[in-house]
Amino acid sequence: MSNRSPLWLGSISTFVAAEANQEETITMCSLLANRRRQLVVLYLLARDQDEWISMEEVARWVTAVRYEYSLEEARGSDYRNIRESLRHTHLETLADARVIEYDSQQTRVAPGARLPEVGRVLVHLLLLSANVDGVMS
Repeated sequence: MSNRSPLWLGSISTFVAAEANQEETITMCSLLANRRRQLVVLYLLARDQDEWISMEEVARWVTAVRYEYSLEEARGSDYRNIRESLRHTHLETLADARVIEYDSQQTRVAPGARLPEVGRVLVHLLLLSANVDGVMS
């Protein structure tokens, strides 16, 4: 067994040291601590930068992923619960951090200025988690 650190750990450490101060690290961790916000970020990463998407479409996708439903099955109380938590909490949080743009009057969202940065950190964390899970199992 080797005592060397995995290659991906060095990349994460370098990224964190170069890209973020302590306050920014705390903010990023707070934003990404919630699974629903993570899923919104992942959904919007796959969209065009200038595309507005209805909050209902985002909520349906988050519901489908969260509960392992098809998009057609993502309805009912699970969907309503996620839609309302996005509307009243998570979308505002992401908008305040400029990760998304949120038009609460028309209930729609678009990628924000910080989406690529936050998305990059999220993908790194997901890869790190997958690698750790693979090592631990």
